[in-house]
Amino acid sequence: MTEGERWARDVLAALRAAGFAPRAWLRFLAQSLERAAERRLERAREHRQVLALGGLGLGAWSSVALVGETWLAAAGAAWWALTILMLDWHLGMLERRDGTPLGTIGSANLLSLARIGAVPVVLALSPRLLAAALVAAAGADVLDGLLARRRDQVSRLGFWLDGVADTLVLSTVAVLAAANGDLPAWAASLVVARFALPATAMTVSYFLALEPPPASLPRARIAGLALWIGLLAAVLDGPLGAELTVLGAAGGLGAFVATANARHAEIRGPRAPRPSS
Repeated sequence: MTEGERWARDVLAALRAAGFAPRAWLRFLAQSLERAAERRLERAREHRQVLALGGLGLGAWSSVALVGETWLAAAGAAWWALTILMLDWHLGMLERRDGTPLGTIGSANLLSLARIGAVPVVLALSPRLLAAALVAAAGADVLDGLLARRRDQVSRLGFWLDGVADTLVLSTVAVLAAANGDLPAWAASLVVARFALPATAMTVSYFLALEPPPASLPRARIAGLALWIGLLAAVLDGPLGAELTVLGAAGGLGAFVATANARHAEIRGPRAPRPSS
């Protein structure tokens, strides 16, 4: 467990001991903001990188208004500003599993941030462009993992950014496909649930059990691939789009349940044998 994880466990323990009272939540928020300010001072280089990314992104979104898409420019700029604020708040997570600072945002995290920042664009794409964006996002998803491992940039922050990017991109595409009539609404709901339920369960477990989730969850690779291909087929009005999407979403939920059960059994330890009568 890193120093950052120990700090989080301690403040969460204090929050739970106070019964999650409103005053305890305010104290928890104040402590989080204070720690974030300390990390910005300690990691001035990474903080400057975050500010530079914020400026570049806001400039890019502002240029969208020049082509007449004012609403998209405003939504994208607001979305990017929120993304940058959250990134700057969590600079303490920019560390390897042994607790050593990464020292830079890293190319792998930049790809994850690009996927997160581009979510508003997805809302304005035609079906064919949406399919192209889905393929590009899948390629970036694979590439950021390769870069993180080869450049020794695997970090707690990168793990979360990658998960958030997958959640936002795939859920948004599923909802848009349903809105366009390319995917049944219940199938899109299953995709959203595939990401929302594990995220909610891990958050609740973190606050109540004070047990951080593992650094990496076993990937249901076949289910994940089926979900990407299914959404792509649905967007392009191809065969088996809904079936593959449902298979991938259900498989992802099943993998999470199996992982959660195994972790619960690991924490509880082996059961004592029943005494013989």
